[in-house]
Amino acid sequence: MKVPKVDAHQLEETDADRRRGILDDNALTVDLVSALAGDRRLTDDENERLGQLKKERGPRFFSDLLYSITHQYYPPQIAEKIWTAVLVHKKELSMVLARNVRTVVATLDYLSNITSNMSSATLVGERVIEEIVGLSLRDGLTGLFNHTYFFQQIDLEVRRFLRYGSPVCLVLIDIDDFKAVNDTRGHQEGDRILAAMGRRLMQVARDSDICCRYGGEEFAVILPLTDMREAGEIAERMRTAMAEPLSGGGTVTVSLGVAACGKKTPKYQDLVERADAALYQAKGNGKNRVAVDAADGSA
Repeated sequence: MKVPKVDAHQLEETDADRRRGILDDNALTVDLVSALAGDRRLTDDENERLGQLKKERGPRFFSDLLYSITHQYYPPQIAEKIWTAVLVHKKELSMVLARNVRTVVATLDYLSNITSNMSSATLVGERVIEEIVGLSLRDGLTGLFNHTYFFQQIDLEVRRFLRYGSPVCLVLIDIDDFKAVNDTRGHQEGDRILAAMGRRLMQVARDSDICCRYGGEEFAVILPLTDMREAGEIAERMRTAMAEPLSGGGTVTVSLGVAACGKKTPKYQDLVERADAALYQAKGNGKNRVAVDAADGSA
């Protein structure tokens, strides 16, 4: 299946997307935004990176700038105007005080005291913000995204498919005979296996894949812009990578079910049900295998 081109500027973003972006390696830091505003000299690499981000994000770039400072979302159509006004306000404050007023101070002063767009503003360090965001989006044991985030994102991806035709697949993963492991080896060993499998899943997944702990001994991986053929290959790599050796011999394996959005998946619940049915088939056929939804997302 040929993957259609989708204008990234048109796709919806949830606040969970923006919170997730704070944890991204390419996130806009307050220091970088401050340098852009003139608080220090930008390096050549930083200039190149900012130029690339502005090109990729389009009008959303200015929403990103403000979000990095305030963690409050401003729509692109007004964010650029606010950013321009903040820079003017920063210059005026610096002239009055005869010193450089840093960008964070100028932004919060402008939004709190000039426009009243923010109330009760609180300064919190970026490291603390990252910790808070991590706790709100991630499962504490595995480090994967949590159950709530999964449902936010699968709903978003299915709506993108319905509106723009951008393909998306879902992989549901279940640890084989996990109850027996817990019963014979204890829950501490079970937790170790869950954590180890979570790490392996993240290692084999692509940067664009959204890896989640679905619940109990189940994982879910959302594969944006991926057709069924590629999804099946990815699932097979996951199956191999996630096999976890046990002390004293033996291996804990996983079964996987794969489904793609299609005419019979008008809601995210339908996609989840189809992936779950494929997973049930993998279990019934002997476990430690991948089963692909027979409809292939097209029917």
